[in-house]
Amino acid sequence: MLNLLRRISTIFQWNNESEETPHKQPQGNSALMSVQGVVTSLCTNYGWINESIFFHTEIVCDNMPVRIGINVIALVEEDETTHVLNAIKVKIINDPVDSNDPSKLGKRFCIKCVTHVMQDNIYVSKDFSFPIHLFSGEFKPFKGDLVLVAYSMIPGTSNVNIHSVSPLSFQNMQEVCITRLDGRTGVVEPCMFFTLDSLHTLPGYSPGLYDIVNVVAVDSILPQYSQRVVSMIPTDMLY
Repeated sequence: MLNLLRRISTIFQWNNESEETPHKQPQGNSALMSVQGVVTSLCTNYGWINESIFFHTEIVCDNMPVRIGINVIALVEEDETTHVLNAIKVKIINDPVDSNDPSKLGKRFCIKCVTHVMQDNIYVSKDFSFPIHLFSGEFKPFKGDLVLVAYSMIPGTSNVNIHSVSPLSFQNMQEVCITRLDGRTGVVEPCMFFTLDSLHTLPGYSPGLYDIVNVVAVDSILPQYSQRVVSMIPTDMLY
């Protein structure tokens, strides 16, 4: 167990870092950073986190309302030319520390991207993973999924304790169209993909081209896709 904790500590580069320190994560040719901070200014449809990270309100997970002073976790990319930091995903943190609950003392959050999934582990890089039993979701994670990791530092050490790994967010969409099928994968509308290897649906139903369906999707950052469909129900089987 101690070796596992040391490996996880290496993944997230948490040695002697504060919760506001960016954690770089390569994604293609760019580096994404997970930053926990506070909304410091806000306009009609955009705002700033920690006075330095720009975000549009439309990328806030779960369509939650935003206000100044609220705690958030953001997935951030840096513009290579201007070096401006832009958030591509923002998640409001509604889990305040309760001093009467020792399990929540020092609790922090980080956003990670799944690189691949084995039988017992969820990988967030080539060599490092979480035990899959820590994942709270009624579906199998998939490459590109964004996950929210809750963790805390073990006092007196540079190791971490992982509390949970969960989907960054869910979104329900009604009466959307399957626009492409390719073997065991397909596309819903322009930017949501699905795989039959990790899709919940009604018994006896097989997705068909141009079917109108109700879906539940999670955030993904695979090329060309921003979400992955994890649950699908054809509308003509609801009545």
